[in-house]
Amino acid sequence: MPVVRPDDDRAGCQPQIWVAGTVFAAPEPVRSLKPHHVRVFLRVACAAVLVAVLTQTRADPDLFGHVRFGHDIVSARSAHLVDRYSFTSDRPWINHEWLSEAVMYVAYSAAGAAGLIALKLLLLALMLGAVVLGIRRGGLTDRAWDFLLALAVTCTFPQTVSVRPQLFSLALFAPLLLVLFSARRDPRVLLWSIPIMAIWVNVHGGWVVGASTLMVWTAVDFFSDRPLRDKLNALGVAAAAIAITLVNPYGLQLWTFVRETVAFGRENIADWQPVFRAGVLFALWGLVAAVATVALVVAAARRTIDLQGAALVVILGIGSFRVSRLLSFFALSVVMVFAPVIASMLRRRPASTRSERLYSPWVPAAVLLLALALIGTGATVSARNLSCIRFEDNMFPEAQAAGILTGQGARGRMLTYFDYGEYAIWHLSPDLLVSIDGRRETVYSEAVLQRQLRFYYEPGDRTQIVSSLQPDYIWMPSSLDVAKDLANEGWKPIFSGPRSVILARGDVSVDLSSPASTAPRCFPGP
Repeated sequence: MPVVRPDDDRAGCQPQIWVAGTVFAAPEPVRSLKPHHVRVFLRVACAAVLVAVLTQTRADPDLFGHVRFGHDIVSARSAHLVDRYSFTSDRPWINHEWLSEAVMYVAYSAAGAAGLIALKLLLLALMLGAVVLGIRRGGLTDRAWDFLLALAVTCTFPQTVSVRPQLFSLALFAPLLLVLFSARRDPRVLLWSIPIMAIWVNVHGGWVVGASTLMVWTAVDFFSDRPLRDKLNALGVAAAAIAITLVNPYGLQLWTFVRETVAFGRENIADWQPVFRAGVLFALWGLVAAVATVALVVAAARRTIDLQGAALVVILGIGSFRVSRLLSFFALSVVMVFAPVIASMLRRRPASTRSERLYSPWVPAAVLLLALALIGTGATVSARNLSCIRFEDNMFPEAQAAGILTGQGARGRMLTYFDYGEYAIWHLSPDLLVSIDGRRETVYSEAVLQRQLRFYYEPGDRTQIVSSLQPDYIWMPSSLDVAKDLANEGWKPIFSGPRSVILARGDVSVDLSSPASTAPRCFPGP
């Protein structure tokens, strides 16, 4: 292999490349590449890849409802709305995400899908900005920065890939942790927890995680050697931050709602499954848990363990194992709590004399070319991502399905699949009312939700449920047996595709000839 040998005994000698005993002068562009130049290009390349990843946005089945309901809230100038989209809702609508939905609608009305993507990036910038400020105290090397930020981005990606109210929770959780760490230097900083919780309670139900964090942090603080007065002051601020959550459109009723609905059946909601049932999330959880365990053991061995932070990490680790939705909170807590310990483990050892003095001049050039390729690719992908919230076809019905219903002037009631509910609301309301949608317990009782599940999976109850609901149309995934059974009971398929089927009764025209669309689908579709 060619190597450059700066003649040690002759200062200022031009670097030379030795190949098979023959000496060649290294080209000027190669010789001018310094290691720190290459590192700069590599970091810019990593940033380009990071932006490409963060701008990737997937359409969530609930996104249609969030934007539509946000429109209703802004139009009515009130969070107190009467449901006009479903014919089975039987609970007063407690919209615990009212403010985030209003913001999502404003972003969409301003710039369409690009506005929603910009909102997502702003929330992620708040989250990552708080992470960066929180881990600065660790005296991080470049390697530690890269590792910690990669861990935070990778392990939150399953929740940040969609525009959802959960983004607001992540964008507030990281600043809350930053406030708690900063308050150790200046107790007055803890007062910022009050406005954080005041906003959080109105944007997403994840405020419960924030309230729990404050309670755990404050409780463990009483085992520290801080003055009692400081502990009581912190307790008072934490109590005020939790009490401020009563300042919402529903007051104490929201607390009651959260307490009651946590017990609702969620066996069919992916976010609420244990991580060992959630595929790739289990691997991500295992990665975070391994980092946390090693950091905890090292900190304990050095007797530098952060009791408040460690208690929070352990609780979120157990909680996220049982409910995969908490994985992002677990990952952020590990990154911010154990940053100093992780940084100390990742410090580079001094390079040997030989490795410093024998190197190939072509390696920096190759790395530079790779970095430029990554920068170009990242910029291209990001530009494409900024204009489209992409559909994953397996999560949505065919693009032409809703058009068949509108083309026939369909009106009345439609018995819908859960994931199709808010998609149908967006494209078919107010002509068709749905039987179920992603609002779940905010407008439907447990009895209504269980009846819908029995319709999917209990053939013996199906006829009675259809008779009681009296739907005019039924829209189900083709893979469910219910679609096949109803066709045998006199329901006529007016659309049948590889993913969904629409059934109707009575004298209806049948259109099964609509060609399938192969073009990429972007929100709002169809």
